[in-house]
Amino acid sequence: MINDEKSAQGSIRLARPFENRHHPDFLKAQVLNVVLGGFFGSRLMANIREEKGYTYGIHSYLMGNKRENGWMITTEAGRDVSEATISEVYKEMDILRTEAIDEEELMLVKNFMMGSILGDLDGPFQMIARWKNIILNDLDNEFFNRYISNIKNITADELQETANKYLLPEDFYELVVV
Repeated sequence: MINDEKSAQGSIRLARPFENRHHPDFLKAQVLNVVLGGFFGSRLMANIREEKGYTYGIHSYLMGNKRENGWMITTEAGRDVSEATISEVYKEMDILRTEAIDEEELMLVKNFMMGSILGDLDGPFQMIARWKNIILNDLDNEFFNRYISNIKNITADELQETANKYLLPEDFYELVVV
């Protein structure tokens, strides 16, 4: 969609429907998402920001709604490189489907996620926000423990299997607004 003929930048959104927190693959997908685009050291940031210089930042996340959810990738990139940016996103998805994550990267992601949890539990307001999330999403009291166990124990093979289920370009909708 062209909103402004003189615009130098495009706002890019790629999204696919995804399951809620009750689905057995949700916790695996959380880890896979961090690898793909969920932190500054992610593959999307390394490729599209650091290597290509197409954007200042690119992020992916699993929406945390109670019912309808999605897997979203968001960025703003130069108008002239918007299509190339999308191609690079799909390239990173393909790599995650076809090549196992090496142990060093997997450990980095696990450490990042565990550190984020610790940061999220620093104080009463952060702790109550965790409980609020559990209550509002009808999760049981063991969800948090399963989440931590998943991070600690997930394997590269499980992540590759999850990527082959959910990181398929044909399942993603694309929107570019310039």
